Formats: sequence, C-alpha cells, structure tokens
Amino acid sequence: MVERDLTDPRALISLLRGGEAPVEARFYAARRLLPIEREDQLRALLAVLEDPDPAIGKAAKETFEATSPEELSGFVRAGSPTELELDLIATSSQDSVVLEQVIRDKNVSDATLERLARTVTGGPQEALVVNQARLLRQPSLIDALFANPELTADTRRRLLEIREEFFDKGQRRREADEARAVTEALTAAEEQAAADLAALSAEEANAVTGGPVVPELEKSITTGAVYRRIAVMTVSEKIKLAYGGGKEERRILMGDSNKLVGEAVLKSRGLTVPEVESFCGMRHIHEDLLRKIAGVREWKRNPAIALALVRNPKVPLAITLPLIKTVPIRELKNLGHDPNLPDGVRITARKWLAQKRK
Repeated sequence: MVERDLTDPRALISLLRGGEAPVEARFYAARRLLPIEREDQLRALLAVLEDPDPAIGKAAKETFEATSPEELSGFVRAGSPTELELDLIATSSQDSVVLEQVIRDKNVSDATLERLARTVTGGPQEALVVNQARLLRQPSLIDALFANPELTADTRRRLLEIREEFFDKGQRRREADEARAVTEALTAAEEQAAADLAALSAEEANAVTGGPVVPELEKSITTGAVYRRIAVMTVSEKIKLAYGGGKEERRILMGDSNKLVGEAVLKSRGLTVPEVESFCGMRHIHEDLLRKIAGVREWKRNPAIALALVRNPKVPLAITLPLIKTVPIRELKNLGHDPNLPDGVRITARKWLAQKRK
C-alpha cells in the first residue's frame, strides 16, 4: 500500500495531510526527497510542516526556510494552493513578495488575512488595502489593519475614508433605502411600460402613443430610469454596481463625484476598450481616474485611447505630452490648431508634425 501511494502524488499528499503516512514517507516529505514533481514536493512539505513528531517538524521547517522566495511565489501564482497551504506559507514565510502573492490569492482565508493585516508592511499592506471588495465583505480586516503599528499615514487616511463611506453613515443609508424603494418601483413601472410598448405592432403602438414608435423613446425611458436609480444609491452600492453592472451603468458611474466609484468601474470585468476610450474624452471625471487609465500599459498603447487622452484638456500635460508623438499626422494638424487645448499640447503637436513631415 505504501509503495503504491508513493507513486501516486495525490494519494500520498492526502495521507500526509491526514497524518496517516508512514514515518519514512513523512521524513522524505520533510526533506523534499519524495520521488514526485517539485510542485508536489512542496505540497508534501507543507503537509508535514506542523508534524506532531518534533524531528520531522524541525526538518520540515529547515527545508521550508531553505526554499527560495521565487519558488514559493511561483507556487502560489500557478499551483492553485489550498486555503490551508496559503495559511501555512503566510505563517512560515517573512518574505514580502511571497506574502503579497498570498494576500492576492482568491483562496486565502479571512483569518489568514486578518493575522497578516496586523503586521505586514510595504507591498503586502498595499495589496490588502486595494482589495476593496474583500474589505467590504469582511470589515474586521479594516480593524486589523488599524491595529498594525506600521500602518502608513496614507493608508490610514484611505481606510478612514472607506470606513466613513461604507460603515459610519447608517442614517444616510436608511434614508437612501427608503428613497431607493420608491425609485425602484417607478423604474420597474417605466421599464415594464417600455417593454410593453416595444412588444406592440406599429399600428398598436401608434394607437397608444398617438404617433410611430421610435427607438429613442425606449432608450430615453430606460436611460432616465438608470440615472434615477443610481442617484439615490450610497457609494457602497454604486461600487458594487460598478463591478457587476452593464455598459450604461458604467458610463454613468464613471462620472460620479466620488472617485472610488470610478476606480471600481475601471476594475469591472465587463469593461471594454471602446468604453475606456469614451471615458478618456470625459471632462468632468476625476483627474486621478485619467491618471489611472494612462498608467495601464495596454490602454496607453491603444492609438484611439492615446488620442482621446491628448484631446481632453482635463488630462495633465505630464501624461499628454509624451503621447503626442504617437498621434498620426492627420490628427497632429488638428491638435496644433485646436483652441480648446493647452498651449503646451498645441506647440508640441506642431513640433512633431514638422518632424514627421521631414
């Protein structure tokens, strides 16, 4: 039975985790000497890291300490570690790169994150703070971060902002809930009316409305309903909608006065490149959101997005000026004579136009 298990990594690791493997197999696992793949050797090592046998546990800890941070990070990224394996790595490693990978893994438990939140600094601490979805789902993580003596002033400010917006405005939320209930009822009625109207024949629609049915009518009703629904939402609800809403919701939410909402839109799974291009032309969105868009290499290298950023006078010159050299000649001429753009953009556009014509 033991020989068969030694050649079956999954069965062997299962025995190691359950404490049922023979002593010899546990010693081999502690020294990473089992005849299995390197990734499975690391899984086996983690399985005996807290072995009740002092000698095996000591050998496993020594082997773990000798394992390079690069290998541990690679295992977390590509090895689909379990919740228990992530907790063991977080408990036994002090490397910031490894801990950051653990924190970013979707399988990591809240208990592991709370323990790390009380001590981590640098990249791991930033990885915790930017995971707003996790913080909203598990508010105790915010308390754990506040208990960290190494919490930076900027991180403390951001956490206070999140706490204020999402957890300290009970009265505002109750009022919004009441208003939203009324608005949702009106919205449902309007959307049902639009759907009923769209289902009618041309003759029936003409009889109901007194004129022909036009697509703009349905679009106007639906868009107006979305605006009213979003208007009474709290910031927390807007962020949740930004993550999972549709194109129309994202367009409206991107212009929200609270930049946290816009940041959530930029992280939406359904976000498309044409949407990002349209955002770049908005002059009423927060400057920091334009900086975030310009900071994404894939987006910045897109010609349409780069041109939209250059055309927007709201975008800081530090972002637009380097992008002008990527603009086609036919657009450079327009930029050079656009009175709505800053002098720096127009002058730089004319300079690059002259160089490209040589």
